[in-house]
Amino acid sequence: MNRTLPKPVLIGIICLFSVAVQTAVFAFNYDYGQVVHRKNSLYTSIFVYQSGPVMTLQFGRRQAVAVESQVDVDNPHVHMLEYSRMTFCGLLYNSEPNSMLVLGLGGGVIPREMRHYYPSMKIDIVEIDRDILPIASKYFGFQPDDKMKVHVSDGRVFVKRQLRLDPVPKYDIIILDAFNGDYIPFHLMTKEFLEELKGVLSDNGVIVANVFYTNRLFDAEFKTFLDVFGRCQVFYGESSGNAMIVSPAQSCPLLTAPEAVQKAAELQDTLKLTFDFVRVAKMLAPDEKPDPQAQTLTDDRAPVNQLRNQQTQTSSR
Repeated sequence: MNRTLPKPVLIGIICLFSVAVQTAVFAFNYDYGQVVHRKNSLYTSIFVYQSGPVMTLQFGRRQAVAVESQVDVDNPHVHMLEYSRMTFCGLLYNSEPNSMLVLGLGGGVIPREMRHYYPSMKIDIVEIDRDILPIASKYFGFQPDDKMKVHVSDGRVFVKRQLRLDPVPKYDIIILDAFNGDYIPFHLMTKEFLEELKGVLSDNGVIVANVFYTNRLFDAEFKTFLDVFGRCQVFYGESSGNAMIVSPAQSCPLLTAPEAVQKAAELQDTLKLTFDFVRVAKMLAPDEKPDPQAQTLTDDRAPVNQLRNQQTQTSSR
């Protein structure tokens, strides 16, 4: 791809870290305060840190530490991590959602904040690790209710079960934010899974996938989304290696850069967002395409470990 990195610091990140990040975003400050909770769950080791009012959720302990969620409990509506702000880009394609599906709970920041701005929206959250919900509730201010429910299940199994219902539930926004340590579980990034996910997307819905663009896996993910949905757009993070692959339903128009900024400004005013949504809109690269040599990920072919260890060339993205 012919795209310059948004910030010079990302060049340094890519050079310093050849391995893929663990969950949501690189963490530059390793001092998160005191460990207030730790647990070895069935899927990972979970650490919760506290520094004053700031709570940090981390899966595993490594030198190249990564943060899953971070919340200032005194100011819970402040997005402390870039990626959580970026997931709101789906609203640029559907600004009046009635239902949302989120795969991956973490600290619950994304569904909690969506619930804040859309109090009547029905939200289903799928989390495979049953030990995450109590932690999100106790330390990060996440509280499910009658319209925001957490389902302890594998994301793909949940979608398959939804497809068997009559009528099939449809979602206006679907956010993919599930990680199993170093990357998205491969069975949640294949063509077959996205075909299933397409079956629960509403006619004016949009899918937003939180991924990383600093390795070759990104191009394969991008290519797979294009194969299934026919069109995608990408938002690139400025201060992280995160990107949002956005696949809107056919009835939702793709956006030009000026259109995205205009819609973001309107929503900023209407919703009274606590972060700069126009800045998020400016992260859109409307005409981006995956590497022509990228191959589609399928259930039979998903070389995730190989691709995530092949970093992109700093001059090409």
